[in-house]
This record gives sequence, structure tokens and C-alpha cells, in this order.
Amino acid sequence: MMCVGQWLESIGMQQYESKLVLNGFDDVCFLGSNVMEELDLQDLGIHDAGHRRKILQAARSLPKIKPLGCDGSSGTSISAWLESLGLHDYIQTFVSSGYNSMDCIKNLWELEIVNVLKITLLGHRKRILASLGDRPYEEPPQKPPRTSQLRDDHRESRLTLRPPSLAAPYAPVQNWQHQPEKLIFESCGYAANYLGSMLIKELKGTESTQDACAKMRKSTEHMKKIPTIILSITYKGVKFIDAFNKNIIAEHEIRNISCAAQDPDDLCTFAYITKDLLTNHHYCHVFSTVDMSLTYEIILTLGQAFEVAYQLALQAQKPAPKSLTSADCEAAEGKPGKPVPKPRAHMRKSAVSIRSVVLLLLPSICSAGFNDQLRTSVYSFIKEI
Repeated sequence: MMCVGQWLESIGMQQYESKLVLNGFDDVCFLGSNVMEELDLQDLGIHDAGHRRKILQAARSLPKIKPLGCDGSSGTSISAWLESLGLHDYIQTFVSSGYNSMDCIKNLWELEIVNVLKITLLGHRKRILASLGDRPYEEPPQKPPRTSQLRDDHRESRLTLRPPSLAAPYAPVQNWQHQPEKLIFESCGYAANYLGSMLIKELKGTESTQDACAKMRKSTEHMKKIPTIILSITYKGVKFIDAFNKNIIAEHEIRNISCAAQDPDDLCTFAYITKDLLTNHHYCHVFSTVDMSLTYEIILTLGQAFEVAYQLALQAQKPAPKSLTSADCEAAEGKPGKPVPKPRAHMRKSAVSIRSVVLLLLPSICSAGFNDQLRTSVYSFIKEI
């Protein structure tokens, strides 16, 4: 089988070899029409529509990835499955993240692949998703409790958060900075200098964040006055508040925030990326503080905000305590009650997984190729909390 460069040369598109290979489209065996799509080529920076059509047309003649179980077999292992996709380098990543059986991955979604498994190469993610095949549509979760209910509930049972090292693998600390109620019913405010924002043409995770930090620092180093703002963080998102007149300058919802990181060359500088859902453009917003420990605390608080929203979504799915009926009382007293009819088959509801919904709330979301319809359903869900 020819390599990607040879295949592209055969169709006169050899100039795009590096764009494909560096983004995970690095094996001709896995470039079929159920893996590589036009939006993928656009994200890779192939702007000529004619060239995209030529590449995709040639890809139609390549073999498609067969979905799991299409041959009637179901006894494969995680390692054998990844080997069959040419992704053996990810075996340890899957196992160490708890995906140690095929049952664990049958409902795997791209957001999970990005957030939990940290697979950043678009071509490799598309390879995995093509192998998993079409999954059934997941209904949005039931309406969560109102804030007033949560206030009453947390007096009895506080919201339990995973430690930072589990919720956000990049966090080397053992404890969060705040009580979860602070991010639910109040907000965490931090003074910071706003260096500005810039358009991200090619999203490359936190690498894009760090590149933007360096550029914004250089462009503002000679500015005499840099605006001071208050970053107000809750589980719903971040607000920019004017430090002097207290007016809200901007607001970024939790669904749109990703790739928060410190600048490795100046630990007092940090940034995060947002997505404009109308234009699909990504923007990086860059800030600085007077102290690198304060900068790290802000990054950690953003991570905690995602974790609080994630746990609230899980909590909303727990069934409410069942109240005793007269039949229950009679049964407890040993009195015969009326027989309870079994539900009809067509009225039984299947259990709904919320994995694809709540994982949107995890930090460091890489936006390339994800499902905007899923984002919209999550937004509707979060607004009800």
C-alpha cells in the first residue's frame, strides 16, 4: 500500500502531504469516505474548494473502516481493536483512563476522546469514531432541579467533587481552591489585566493558547495603560467586569470555553479560547496578573467551575426519593394492597446515558470537528440548572 504522500502525488495534490500527515491522516488505509470529510479538510487549512473535492473524490475509492461488530464478531479486545486501526500507541492511554473493555468504548464520543483520552490528532479521532459506527441518538437528560432545590439539598449532602488530579490531569494539586457552593450560588472574582484577544486560524489545543499569549505580550509590552478587569467565574461561565464602574464588558458561557493555560515563558500570563457559535471562529483571550500563583489559581478555578457543572449534571440525573403511598403503608403493616399493574411494553423507557452531554463540561476541549448540535443540547440543559 502506498504512503499518503504517494497517494496525494498520484492525484496531483502532493502539496498537502504535511497538512494531512501532521493532523493524523497519516495512513492511506484510513482515509476512506467515512473518515475524511470536507469540513476536516477545511480545518486543516485546505482552502481551495476544487482541491478539497479532488481529494475527497479520490478518497471514495479507498476502503472504508468497518464498524465494530459488522462481521458478527464481538470478542475483540481494546488492544486488538486499536492495533487494527493502526493506533497501538494509544493502548496504554485507553487502559490507564479506565477504558479496559470493549463495553466501555461502545458509546465513546468525540468530546470524550478529546477531553479524557487527550487524543489531539483529528485524523486519529475520526478513525476511532468511524470504527465505532453510527450510535443511537441520545435524548437530552431530564430537567435538572432548580437552584432553590439545590440550596436545600446541599445542606444535607454537599456536592462531592473529584480531586483536581482526577478531574483535570494537568493539575498537580490535591484540593480545589473553593467550596463548590461558592461557584454555584456566588462567584469567584479575580483582578487581572486584559491584554486583548486574537483570532485563532488553526486550533491546536493549548499550543494555540500559548502562541496567542506570546504574541499578545509582545504587542502590548510598550502600552502605557492596560485595562484592569474583574474576572467573575461561576459554573455557568466567565464575566469580564470593569474594575472601576462595575459594568459587564463581556460574558463567555461555559460551553464555549476551552484550552485554558498559562504562558510557559511568563507564568503571570494566561489565556483561554472561546468559540463564536454564529461564525464558528475561535478567539483567544489573554490576561496577566501581578503574581504567577494568582494566575495559577485562576486557571485552577476555571477547572473547578467545569467540575462543579459536571457534578451538578450528574446529580440532576439521580432519581428523587420515592414518597410512601397508602399501598406502601399497608404493605409495611402486613395488609394486602392493590396489585400494581406492570407497565406496558411500549411505555417502558430505556435508560439514557448522559456521558456525551456532561463531558462537554470538562476542561481543555479541542473544538476541531465536534458536534454543534450536541453543544446546543448541552446549553439548553445547563440553562435549566
